[in-house]
Formats: sequence, C-alpha cells, structure tokens
Amino acid sequence: MKRTLAKAIALLTLAATTGCATQDIPQAHRGRQFSRTGLLKLYAGGSGLSGPVLDPGTHFLGIYDELRVVDCSTTTVRESLDTLTRDGVHFGFDLVTRFSADCSDEGVKGLIGNLTSDANGTITTQKIYSTFIQPAIGEAAREFVAPLRASELNDKQGEVAEGVKRRFADMMATREKRLVKIYELNISHFQFPQQLDKANLERATQSLLRDKAIAERERVQAEALTAEMRKTLAENEAELAVVRIRRVGRALADNPAFIQYEYVQRLPDIYKEAGARGNLVLAAPNLVSLPIAPAAPQAPSLPAPGR
Repeated sequence: MKRTLAKAIALLTLAATTGCATQDIPQAHRGRQFSRTGLLKLYAGGSGLSGPVLDPGTHFLGIYDELRVVDCSTTTVRESLDTLTRDGVHFGFDLVTRFSADCSDEGVKGLIGNLTSDANGTITTQKIYSTFIQPAIGEAAREFVAPLRASELNDKQGEVAEGVKRRFADMMATREKRLVKIYELNISHFQFPQQLDKANLERATQSLLRDKAIAERERVQAEALTAEMRKTLAENEAELAVVRIRRVGRALADNPAFIQYEYVQRLPDIYKEAGARGNLVLAAPNLVSLPIAPAAPQAPSLPAPGR
C-alpha cells in the first residue's frame, strides 16, 4: 500500500510540474490551439492547429498544447518611400496607413496558417504590414511614378496621390481577402531632389513677380483710363456750362426787364438775412437807379388814304 501510494504521489507531482497548463489571449487578440504531444501523452496526438478560433480570455491547454495568437488591434504606420521617375530622378513621399488584421474566423485561420509568429506565439501587426501592405504600396507607387518625368510629376502630384491610393485599394481587395483590413491611406509630403526643389522655388518666385507686375500694369492702365474719362467728363460739363451761359445771355438780352423783376422779388429775403445778422443798417433802394426796361418799339403809323 505504501509503495502504491508513493507512486500515485509521484505521478501527481510530475503532472503538476509539467502540465495542466492554461494560457491567456489578451484583449484585441484572437487565436487557435496548437496541439503538441510528449512522453506523458505517450506521443499521441500533436496534430498542430486544431479546434475553433478562440476569443480573448483564459484557456485550458493541457500538458503540452500552446496557443497561436493574432494581434487584432487597429494600428497606424507612417513610412517614407522612394521611387524613380522615368528620367531617373528620385521621388519620395510619406504614407500613413491605418489598418488591422481581419480577425474573422476565416481571417484568423488564414493568418495563422500563412505567417510565422514571434517568440511569444503572436502574429504582430508589424509582421502583417511588412508582409501584405508594404509591398503593395511600393508596387502601386512604381506603377504611377515610373512612367512620368520629374517635371510632369511636379505638375501631377494630386493625380499621382489619388492614383496610388486607388490602385493600392484594388490590390488589397483582390489579393489579400480575409487577411487585412485597410481603413485609411494618406499620401503627403512629396519629396523632390534638392535641385528640383530649388528650381520649383525659383519658378514660384518668378510667377509671383510676374503676377505682381501684371497687377501693377493693370492698376496703371485703370488709372489712365479713369483720368481720360474724367477729362471727357470735364469737357462735357464745360460744354454744358457754355450752352447754358449762351442761352441765359440770349434770354436776358431779349427780356432785360426780367433783371429788375428778379431784384425786386429777392429784396425781402435780403433784408431778412441782413437783419438776422444784426449791426447792419440798410436803406431802401432807389428805384430810380434800378434798370428800367426799354419801351417796346412802336410800329410806324401809315398815312391816311387819299393824302
């Protein structure tokens, strides 16, 4: 009995020190069980990946089994790429990619089946990026940049950026189904060689100076046109004044009595304004000195008939 009890205790101690293990799957991760075998299992089983896709939590694995886990977190990676134009000029740009692993059951099985994990048994987002995303971005960039010359690329930066994004989306939709999810791709900070940047700066400066000269010339032309129009307006106003003076003079010559009439009509207002100011004495005008309208010429009398 004592010998049997000792064997049982030894077996329990061995089992406690070698197996009956559990392992955690962290949040934003999913995984599968990787079956292994050994002496205590009499080298039976050990069929590798098996069972359903497991969610985050603590999972019982037995003596030898392990977990293979996929990082499902959303990650943003910023990277600078460099490619050549048609005329051999290096052209670089920055890319910002926001992505995650496709952590559906089918996606986890595909990733675990195609990628190797790190020492902790985890397939990281960096591994996914370098395997699936980075090569596709480089290929899409070469397709749009390589056929263009540097001067053409300088004028078509917006078209190139949109073309690379569109081509990359097509590649990911057709090649990497159920493996990677792309949420956003931004292309910014185009990087030209120093000589081309200097030429672009000089061209922009010349364009600014040209626009400034054009604006100055247009201002001078507008001022000259305004002066000419003012001259024409002054001449028209002077001509109008001449016509008015001639007509008024002709009317007064034909009606000289109107001056005396106008003067008499204004006398009350003259006295009223002078009295309001004070310290001024006015005498009544001498009507004899007022201009008198000449008598209208009479028609000559005709002699009586028969005389």
